[in-house]
Amino acid sequence: MDPNYRLCLINPPITPEEKYGIKEFGSSGGRQMPLGIFYIASFLIEKGIDVKIIDADAECLDDGEIINRIRTYNADVVGITSTTMGFHRAHDVARKIKEYDEDLPILLGGSHVTALPEYSMSFACFDYGIIGEGEITTYQLLQAIKDHSDPKDVDGIIYKKEGEIIRTRPRKYIENLDILPFPARHLVPIKLYKLPAMDYRRDPALTLLTSRGCPNQCIFCDRNVFGQRYREHSAEYVVAEIDELVEKYGAKEVAFMDDTFTINKRRVERIMELMKERGHELDWSCMARVNTVDKEFLQKMKASGCWHIAYGIESGDQDVLDFIKKNITLEQIRRTVQYTEDAGIESKGFFIIGHLVDTKESIEKTIQFAKSLPLSEAFVTLNTPIPNTEQYKIAERYGNLSTSDWSKFSYYRPVFVPARLDEEYLLRMRKKFYREFYIHPKRVINHLKKIRSGVDVKRYANALNSFSYFVRRGR
Repeated sequence: MDPNYRLCLINPPITPEEKYGIKEFGSSGGRQMPLGIFYIASFLIEKGIDVKIIDADAECLDDGEIINRIRTYNADVVGITSTTMGFHRAHDVARKIKEYDEDLPILLGGSHVTALPEYSMSFACFDYGIIGEGEITTYQLLQAIKDHSDPKDVDGIIYKKEGEIIRTRPRKYIENLDILPFPARHLVPIKLYKLPAMDYRRDPALTLLTSRGCPNQCIFCDRNVFGQRYREHSAEYVVAEIDELVEKYGAKEVAFMDDTFTINKRRVERIMELMKERGHELDWSCMARVNTVDKEFLQKMKASGCWHIAYGIESGDQDVLDFIKKNITLEQIRRTVQYTEDAGIESKGFFIIGHLVDTKESIEKTIQFAKSLPLSEAFVTLNTPIPNTEQYKIAERYGNLSTSDWSKFSYYRPVFVPARLDEEYLLRMRKKFYREFYIHPKRVINHLKKIRSGVDVKRYANALNSFSYFVRRGR
């Protein structure tokens, strides 16, 4: 393709209040690189397209500054990524771009347009929608736009033609992920990104994604973009990317952002072997399910440099776990968290308040269960039925779901309220959860023991800021 053809990819700006419902959240929530558009950028660059990324969220740019960047870059096409919660900001940016240049084609990608394609494309400022994985689809669509041809043969898109919205055949998932080049991290200053305060120990700590798709059945899981078919990069690919993170960006720690990094134990073991062969003395962390690790495997992970694992626990009530198709038991959770503690690895538990079938009793069970576990941290969100998930389709049978404002779909604001409960109760219970979990002598002492450097002091100060806000205000 013509190397002078310019694409500008935009990650819209979202304020801390919009993300977390809290103006004072500060830097505690971190700011992670939106790897999806960086993968698309690298794939297109390899195909000869001139790509620029405007991460307006990371740089805190307003709409006017975004327009100025587009004007300076003289973009031929603009692509905007959007989650459900950020859709209003994607729309705002697109509308302003059209005011600047009504003929500039705008592509919309991400989870929201994939979940609700017709709805998303009903807004006049969007010309094309990318449904699902974006690398190959975006390349083929750009070719059609450049040639002024009908994109009807481009799989995985939705577009407008003569007032009609047209959706093409679904795009097949990329089976061999190793064909993708590493994300084009060089397009945005790496210093703009930082993990949440308590999710790293050494700076710079950089993120990578080594698989796509989740094979599990959880009814709340957003699998809109990558689907349910599990696909993975080879261990060799992963460690080659780690080589780049260390050599080019100075990484001292890496965080594997896969939904479940430990699905394929053999691959993880090979990654650990290769990291040792390369002499990488990195701290690393990951997310896992309690039924994918065991005592011996956790010890191997610790020996390789793993210091932190986040587990999706979700509830302390077995009936709720069964309903949400988590396919784990309370005993498995208790055993695995203890094994993690015994191995010397810190653990975080992800919990959700306000499941479709949650009651006052089940929420209280969850709080007490969390307190009984040797977790280092707990992270609590409000149940948020994301469009096109299984629970979204049935939510109104079990309570009240409000879809009038997508910006509230942040996991921090109550958009779904189970029957016989109310919004204020859910917020009070989140406040109670945090207060009772963290304000405990043993946990306080354990965290104090971990403060060994100025970096630790800063991390804990940031975390304490957000924690105190949740406890004081409960919102």
